[in-house]
Amino acid sequence: MEAAAQTTDTDAIFDLAETLCLKAAQDENYLAAYLDAQRAAQALEHNGWRKRTGMTQNQIIIKHLRKAGSITVREAMVEYSIQSLTKRIQELREAGNAVVSTVKYHPMTGQKYVRYSLEA
Repeated sequence: MEAAAQTTDTDAIFDLAETLCLKAAQDENYLAAYLDAQRAAQALEHNGWRKRTGMTQNQIIIKHLRKAGSITVREAMVEYSIQSLTKRIQELREAGNAVVSTVKYHPMTGQKYVRYSLEA
């Protein structure tokens, strides 16, 4: 974990993991370095959000649902940088939260999307 541990810049750690992944795919001598960099990137992924906000993504979503009433994938991405809202919704349901999915259509484009809300 030498290369990944030497930098504290989050973007640099993710870039290093990506670069080493590509190199490891071509040359197995890079595999150990890639695995170390991947662990460092995963540690940031799992701990970074909570460190910055004091809350997990699931806690942020529940708070948003209670305050605003509903959320879409786009809103979660723009407002909270949550890339996998559908996965977080699945986790919330598994934890016993009654989250309702409502299919909507954009009024201008006609594109289908889902709006999530807590059951009344």
